[in-house]
Amino acid sequence: IDTASPAPALALLDEERKAGQAENMVLDAEVEPLPLNVAEALPLHLGGLLDRAGLRLKDVERIAVLSGPGSFTGLRAGTAFGRGLARALEIPLVLIPTFEAVSAAIPVPGFLDFVLDAGRGEVHLAERRGQQIQLLPRPIPRAEALERARHAGVSVRDLDADPLVLAPALARLGRENAANPTEAVFLAYGRRSAAEEKFGPAEGGS
Repeated sequence: IDTASPAPALALLDEERKAGQAENMVLDAEVEPLPLNVAEALPLHLGGLLDRAGLRLKDVERIAVLSGPGSFTGLRAGTAFGRGLARALEIPLVLIPTFEAVSAAIPVPGFLDFVLDAGRGEVHLAERRGQQIQLLPRPIPRAEALERARHAGVSVRDLDADPLVLAPALARLGRENAANPTEAVFLAYGRRSAAEEKFGPAEGGS
């Protein structure tokens, strides 16, 4: 379930149907593109995806959700929907960070920077150096992100200018993280809300 990236979508991996086919299951995943602000229609889109695959909701064995950074509203919708499904079906919920899914979807070149709009002229920046991908702890100005990439001698993939459907990679990572399910819901929006930045956290809040 990806409701938070610039190209939101649902994806489904059917392990039994894909058995004996190419190992790169990302290419074989059933994909259901989602419109922006799709929260109310998620059950309808999921039903359509399952129908095309000849499956029912009870056949779902694991749920993977994009956990951020990304659209704040989208993160809340996707994680709430995913957690509700996981609890109702009594199946594992796996949370996958956005840039982990991005890196899986674009495995080469090994040295590459990814940027995602964070609003207010800033971007989330993740730097991939070989096998490691490092997300900066807070958004930075776009110009600073581009300068860091130039200084490191790497190219930049702008996920807003060139949107990437992450749901198939997310599904594969959910399968690979079978030993690491979680019940916790962590929304990695990447920054404090505008109200907190202006007035500070609410009394008694965190």
